[in-house]
Amino acid sequence: MRHATQVAPEQTLLAITEAMPQRIAARCQHFGQCGGCQLQDIPYEDQLIAKQTMLLDVLHAAGIASVPAIEVHSAEPWSYRNRIRLRIHDENIGYSRRGSNVFLPIDECPIASPLLIRMALRMRALVHEGKLQWPEGVVAMELFTDSEERGVQLSMHTDAVVTEVSRNAPAQLRLLCDTVRHEFPQLLGGGLSAAAPDKTQSKRVQTTQRIEIARWGESQLTYHVAGNAYRITRNAFFQVNRFLTSEMVNVVVDHRSGRLVFDLFAGAGLFSVPLAMRFDQGTSVEIGEPAVSDLTLHLAAFEQQRVAHATVQDFLARASVTPDLVVMDPPRAGVSMPALRSLLKMLPGEIVYVSCDVGTFARDAQTLLEGGYTFAELHLLDLFPQTFHTETIAVFRRETV
Repeated sequence: MRHATQVAPEQTLLAITEAMPQRIAARCQHFGQCGGCQLQDIPYEDQLIAKQTMLLDVLHAAGIASVPAIEVHSAEPWSYRNRIRLRIHDENIGYSRRGSNVFLPIDECPIASPLLIRMALRMRALVHEGKLQWPEGVVAMELFTDSEERGVQLSMHTDAVVTEVSRNAPAQLRLLCDTVRHEFPQLLGGGLSAAAPDKTQSKRVQTTQRIEIARWGESQLTYHVAGNAYRITRNAFFQVNRFLTSEMVNVVVDHRSGRLVFDLFAGAGLFSVPLAMRFDQGTSVEIGEPAVSDLTLHLAAFEQQRVAHATVQDFLARASVTPDLVVMDPPRAGVSMPALRSLLKMLPGEIVYVSCDVGTFARDAQTLLEGGYTFAELHLLDLFPQTFHTETIAVFRRETV
């Protein structure tokens, strides 16, 4: 019997009449107004306890009574974000106010890579001083760096479709990058993207389907994780925590080896590369660009590893072999029911499920348990300190008679 996860109705805090004894002063001046962090006024040790409790509560509410002991993995809780996305409003930069889409100008961000926030604030200062201008029509920018802050990629975004972008914007992007590079030699490349001109889609969908229309410098940076080097293209998804990504790979790969492995939702190949070194054959499945191109590049040296440019649901529906191991790292929506059904028919020996959403993870975990798997391991990685978000890694093994 399936059990629906119980979600409490949204509530608004009106006032704090008495502070709990553990409450501390938030480090960021914008805390409480900014929508990014929710837990800065709670000691970090208590944040980890609260996240474990929340994870167990959600799993139990989904009908999963027996859960392995949680192994917690944490690191430095500040300056950890390797990617920040800032809104641009007139001459200012910022995030959104909590619970709204209202612009909030900022002067600091303690959870961001120090290099990235320094670069962003310096760009704003240059604009204020009249020494620089944002490319016309730009509404947001994204800065991405590697774990050692050796290189930075800059992405600037406009909501306009390609045909409506100002003719001045590409030149303005290149001038901005030249100017910033003079003070920050870590800047490797920059790009300006616009919405895809697909009139058959809604404007909201168009703004998520983007095309880079102007470029400066290189399109990639090198990111070192757990002894491997990855070339990550600007705008490609990559894990956000500078300090825990290697630990994450080690937990997923661990001692595992064998004949055949599937890496589903593979992205740029964060797990695919170390798995290719341990398994005789493998298939990595990814649908999005530029991740597919990065993934193909990273696996080019492994003759027995292939890339499937497809949705996970379509790939599993066509697959005719049973792998020893399946690794899957889906988006927040989790794994579709048709994909899970195909997986259960396939019956791989072991499944490692990486999740960034507790609710959908609990739903999918219950399906795997009902399909004959046991809950062997549960890891909580605190990839997002100072926020209520968590990352979990669960290991499921097939029951044998």
